[in-house]
Amino acid sequence: VIKTNARHKMLFKEWFEAQGLTKKAAADLFGTTPQTIYYWTIGRHAATPQNTKLIQRITQGQVTAIDLQRAYELARSDS
Repeated sequence: VIKTNARHKMLFKEWFEAQGLTKKAAADLFGTTPQTIYYWTIGRHAATPQNTKLIQRITQGQVTAIDLQRAYELARSDS
């Protein structure tokens, strides 16, 4: 069961941690690899448009394209 809070938009990392998912379980849920999940959580790689839509759908809108872009930009500013 996916926990939801429609009032709060969050970074993918925050959502991932709130769900208590392992990288393997998240990878299975999103149809990708644990390494890709890790890269999304730290903002190292931007999700493709297709994956962005999938993330928005699975997180029930808690993580949006804007949130994903924000994580990506935050990772770049920390470098």
